[in-house]
Amino acid sequence: MLHPRPRIAQTLLLATVVALLLAACAPLQREPEPSAGESTLAALAEARQALADGRAEAALLRLAALPAGRTDPEALAVLELRAEAAFAARQPDVGVAALVQRERMLADPAARAANQRRIWNRMQEATAAGIVLEAPSGTDPVTAGWLALGRSAAESGGNLFRLRAGLEAWRAAHPGHPAATGLVETLLADYRAMTEYPAQVALLLPLGGRQGGAAAAVRDGFISAYLSDASEGERPALLVYDTVALGAGAAYEMAVRNGAEFIVGPLLKSELEELAATELPPAPGLALNWADDGVELPGYLAQFALAPEQEAAAAAERALLDGHRRALVLGQDTDQGRRMAESFIATFQAGGGEVLDWQVYDPRENDFSVEIRSLLLLDESRARHQQLQGLLGRGLEYEPRRRQDADLVFLAARSAEAVLLRPQLRFHYASELPVYATSLVYDPTRDRNDDLEGVLFPDMPWRVGAVSPEVMAPFRAFGPGAVEHSGRLYAFGADAYRLLPLLYQGGATLPGGIQGLTGELSLDAAGRVGRDLAWGRFIAGEVRHDPPPFALEPLPGPDGGPDTEPDDMATRPPPEPPKQP
Repeated sequence: MLHPRPRIAQTLLLATVVALLLAACAPLQREPEPSAGESTLAALAEARQALADGRAEAALLRLAALPAGRTDPEALAVLELRAEAAFAARQPDVGVAALVQRERMLADPAARAANQRRIWNRMQEATAAGIVLEAPSGTDPVTAGWLALGRSAAESGGNLFRLRAGLEAWRAAHPGHPAATGLVETLLADYRAMTEYPAQVALLLPLGGRQGGAAAAVRDGFISAYLSDASEGERPALLVYDTVALGAGAAYEMAVRNGAEFIVGPLLKSELEELAATELPPAPGLALNWADDGVELPGYLAQFALAPEQEAAAAAERALLDGHRRALVLGQDTDQGRRMAESFIATFQAGGGEVLDWQVYDPRENDFSVEIRSLLLLDESRARHQQLQGLLGRGLEYEPRRRQDADLVFLAARSAEAVLLRPQLRFHYASELPVYATSLVYDPTRDRNDDLEGVLFPDMPWRVGAVSPEVMAPFRAFGPGAVEHSGRLYAFGADAYRLLPLLYQGGATLPGGIQGLTGELSLDAAGRVGRDLAWGRFIAGEVRHDPPPFALEPLPGPDGGPDTEPDDMATRPPPEPPKQP
């Protein structure tokens, strides 16, 4: 007979075995399948990432299988992303069709208006990229009407009067289209205001001084746009004043006394200082330069400039968009060079980047090895080698090693120095570092630019192949090589004329800006005209268009805010600027 304690132990053992057998026989537990909503959100994230990586067609393929019916909870986000991917893949008919479908699901009038504005903006961007807005056979009437509207805008060539006439003709041909009583009505109201010129305009330029050649080119560009204006009966009277002969302040006062309702000019920073110190009659105007810090111009004077510091800021933004975070800066030891360098540094740091060091060089020299070695810490590498040889008491094979913490170089340089700097950077073991610059590195009169291989810079769209160079055809009448030598100044003068009615109406602006010869133009709260530029890269001795990587706004999360984690970098104060050498 078993003792009670061993019997209890046997009972417990038997119970354990039975429990294990029952567990083995139980059906296997599987992970729950993701819901349809979770699968759609995951696919949206994958498509969004593909688009951000430049794989627009892959994004379209991923989105094609997602449900986008009226009852599908993520339909609006799917259609919005499908449209962005289609435009990026150069399929505007598919993009417009997706947004048309999206608009039909929107009940809020403001949301419908925003959707129509998105269609208009994407078609404008597609046209600027050289995409033809054709409607394939079988396209539904609403989508085909949108594409016809985009073609009408493209045929205007940026001329506001032709654009206004084209919009009116389109509306007459498509009276029942959703855009006819929505977006087009709004655009026509804006364009009517923007095509009302003053009765008389004065152009103030230093035609008789050392800057006479540049001033003459700006004048010729302005008058060329004036004469080619389609609004024959609406052109203002135009008088030109020489600020060298009269003085900037006196020329301004004389122009107003003679009946000018709007003043364009003067051109030089010193002339803006003169205006700031003069009691001027209150006539609105557009200064053709930016006033320096501390120079206060009247509030009725807007400012427009081909400012290299503006391009330097754009280079910093592009570098950040390209994923770079640690920069080196090399600039000419001039006021202009320092302004460019400081503008790049401020913008790069404000965007969360770090400027490791910067050096200035004498633009009159040809050998910049001292500055480059200091920037790349090559002298420190050589010192470590010599120290090691001394410790070991024998010679060692040695190849200098540049610093490894930088991921780009910004050149605040002109073309004559850049063609020397880029090869010297390669010689000093920095051939793999991306190089950014401003349009000052590009001299179209040079036969080849092989020494600038790989350098990326912002410039006017026609200079880098973003639009056809034929937009500058009217200026070839000024002689052989005129566009190559003075094209930027012709374009500057022409855009000053294009801005005139916009500014005369008190600075009212269109969403997205105005496409000009010098870039896409917009007006900020301080009265400065901004230029959104195109991008070029030197490849095999020639400039090729190199647009920035496509970036999407974050999709809304479940609470209506961006579906991303907060970036604490945006809340950090920018680091202190490096000490000037």
